[in-house]
Amino acid sequence: MTLSGWARRIVEAIDAEVRQDLAAALAVAIELHFGLLVAPSDAFAQRGAGGWCDGVSIIDGGMILYRPTDSRRENFTLMHELAHHLVATNEECLSWLADQPEPLRLLEQLCDQVAAELLVTGDDIDAARAGGAPSAGAWLALFNMTEASRSACAVAMARKLPCDGFVVLVEEGSDEVFFAARARDTRPYAWRGDALPAAHPVRHVDPPDRALVWWPYPDGIDRREYFMSCVVDQGWVFAVFAENNLWDVPGFHIPQVVEEDRGFDGEIVCPCGYRGKTRWWPCKECGVSSCPRCKECECDRRARREQRGTCKSCFTSVLEHLLEDGLCSGCR
Repeated sequence: MTLSGWARRIVEAIDAEVRQDLAAALAVAIELHFGLLVAPSDAFAQRGAGGWCDGVSIIDGGMILYRPTDSRRENFTLMHELAHHLVATNEECLSWLADQPEPLRLLEQLCDQVAAELLVTGDDIDAARAGGAPSAGAWLALFNMTEASRSACAVAMARKLPCDGFVVLVEEGSDEVFFAARARDTRPYAWRGDALPAAHPVRHVDPPDRALVWWPYPDGIDRREYFMSCVVDQGWVFAVFAENNLWDVPGFHIPQVVEEDRGFDGEIVCPCGYRGKTRWWPCKECGVSSCPRCKECECDRRARREQRGTCKSCFTSVLEHLLEDGLCSGCR
């Protein structure tokens, strides 16, 4: 199972009507459907893995505290904290996280993806891209056409990158990354709170709208080349990095040598009808690679078959086929 696969599984387990309520009145819906108290606060510390510091969820106390910002960031913060609650109540997901390198950082990325899945629809993303590749301009368009925050839109756009890459949001004049999201297992990549590399184009007052740039590995010495798409809007720098030249960046480019091939060169036959190559490594749990068309491995398909819904009366989670008119057998 992949990070994106877990995000989809968690979101799809939420009843469609509950998702509609979350979109209409987020804080009220969290209290109504999940039994968590939502309250503003102004005393926060940064999460241990460098996570979002505008909100912190106190699961044991049944509370979500958040820092009021009078902006769309509140929506992303509350969705992110709700995602922490959803992950904390999913034993399978917790077991998967525990087996991963850097589980705390991966948990923050997972909660970002769940929040973005709930805030931004696929139709929104397609409309923003207008048939083109994911880009800084499409990211800005997505922000302008939705009520989602820049950060939520960043996660949504990163998921659409067809190759290794990541997106970076920087406040003009700042020397650190405000927010970042990556595609796949891209390395090296930016992380929120990281210092911006010295002399990097994103630090310029007027960064190029597209260019061949680089990002440093954690050792601060080695670099990897990326193509970059960039726009500046209302004091914010939107930058999208990709290993492939998605934006027809001009100039001579010598393909760099990457020591390890992170892609899997195999073939699959999928129940959705796809037959052919896949670059997804086989899932550690089921041994089947995700399909390039439907994005599912056997674990995903099994989870879909076992998808659960929430009773509208007692809010108990049950298999969807056991619900009638939104009610479980004990409430009918």
